[in-house]
Amino acid sequence: MADADSDGPAPAAIGLVGRLRRLLAYTAIAIRRSIVQATGSDAGRFWSRVGGVSLAVALMLIVTAIGVGIATQSTVYSDDIDYWITPETEGGSSVLVETDAPRFGSVHDVSDRLREDDDIRYASPVLTQAMLIESPGGEREYVLAIGIVSDDSLTQVSGVTTSGLTAGDPYYANGTYDGNWTGEMVVSAGAASLLDVEAGDEITVRRPTVSENQSFHVSNVDPGDQQGSQFPIVVMQLSELQTIAGAADGDQAEQILVGANDPSVRNQLTDVYPRSTVESRAGVTSQQVFDEELPLALSVTAFLIAVVVGTLFVMTMTGLEVTADRVRLGTLAAIGISGSSRLWLLSVQTVLSTLLGGIVGIGLGFVGILAVNEISAAYLTVVSVAASDPLLLPYGLGVSLVIALLSLPYLVVLLRRVGTVAEVLR
Repeated sequence: MADADSDGPAPAAIGLVGRLRRLLAYTAIAIRRSIVQATGSDAGRFWSRVGGVSLAVALMLIVTAIGVGIATQSTVYSDDIDYWITPETEGGSSVLVETDAPRFGSVHDVSDRLREDDDIRYASPVLTQAMLIESPGGEREYVLAIGIVSDDSLTQVSGVTTSGLTAGDPYYANGTYDGNWTGEMVVSAGAASLLDVEAGDEITVRRPTVSENQSFHVSNVDPGDQQGSQFPIVVMQLSELQTIAGAADGDQAEQILVGANDPSVRNQLTDVYPRSTVESRAGVTSQQVFDEELPLALSVTAFLIAVVVGTLFVMTMTGLEVTADRVRLGTLAAIGISGSSRLWLLSVQTVLSTLLGGIVGIGLGFVGILAVNEISAAYLTVVSVAASDPLLLPYGLGVSLVIALLSLPYLVVLLRRVGTVAEVLR
C-alpha cells in the first residue's frame, strides 16, 4: 500500500492543481459577470469606470507626446524640410537661444555634393548668429540672423519666408568670398515691428569687435502668417553671415537642411560627417524624452496625474459597485464562496474594466495627438508639436494596469465592510 501511494501524485501537487482550477473557474465567472454588467442594467457603472480611466490615459499620452515633440525641436524647423544634419552634442539645444553650437566645415562643398542626388530636392547649410541691428530711425535691437543658401524649393526657414534672397549664395564664389555682395535680408514680421522697417529700407549691422559696420537692405518682410515670423529673425545669405560672424574660415555652419523625395537617403546623410546625427520631422525616439528637463517634467507630471485621477475614479466606482452588490455578495457567502474567492472575482472584474479603459484611452490619445498637430499646423506653427511613438501603446496599457493594482487594496477594505454589515443584519 505504501508503494502504491508513493507512485501517485503528491498531495501538495493535487492541492495546487485544485487551486489553479478554482482560480480559472472564478476568472471565467468574473469575465462573464463583466460582460453581463457591461450590457445589462449595471452598464452605467461599468462604462463610467472605463470612461474615467480612458480619459486619464488619453490626456497622459497627449501630454507625453507633446513632451517628446519638444525634446526633438532642436533644429531650424520648416514645413518643407525633411532632414537635419546636426553635430553630436550632449543634450538638446535650440537655435533661438544657443548660437555657439559645434559647427561643420566645408558646408558649401558638402551641400553641393548632396544636391547631385536626384532624390534630394535641396540641401542648405545653416548658420545662426545673434546680431545688433540699427534701423534707419536709429533704433538698435538684437535679432537672430539665419544664414542659408537660398533655393527655389526652400521656401521658408523657422517660419520665415526666403523669398527675396538671390539663389545660390553669390558672394561665396566657389570659396573665394569675393563674389557679388547682395546685402539682402528677409525680415520677419516680429523683427520688422521691433525695428520699424519695411521692404526697401537700409539697415546697419553693428559690429562691436571691428570699427567698420556693414549695411544691408530689407529685400522682403514676411507677412507674419506663421508663428516663427513673430520672433525677431532675419534670413540672409550664408556666406555674408559667415563673413560677419567670422565663420568664413573653414566654411562653417551649424547644420544642414535637406529636402528629399526618398526616405532611403537618410542612410547617405549619416555618412556625410563623422560624429553627426540625422533627424527627421516625423522621426522620434523615446530616449529623447529624457534629454531635456521640460519634456521629462511634462511626462512625469502627466504620469502622476493619470495614476492619481484614474485610481481615485476606479476606487469611487468600485465602492459604488460593491455597495450596490452587497446582497449578491452576501448570497455568494451564504452558498459557501470564501472571502478570498469573492475578492478574486471582484479583482478580475476591476482589472478587466480598467485595462479596457486603457485600450480606449490609447485610441483617444492618438486621436488627440493628431488633433493637436492639426491645430498647431493650422494656427500656431508648421511643425508637429506632438510625436506619435509606438511605445506609447504599451505605456498606456502599463499605466492602466498600475491604476488597477493600486485600486485592489481599497477593494479588500470594501469587502470587509460589506461582510461586517451582513453579519449585523443576521
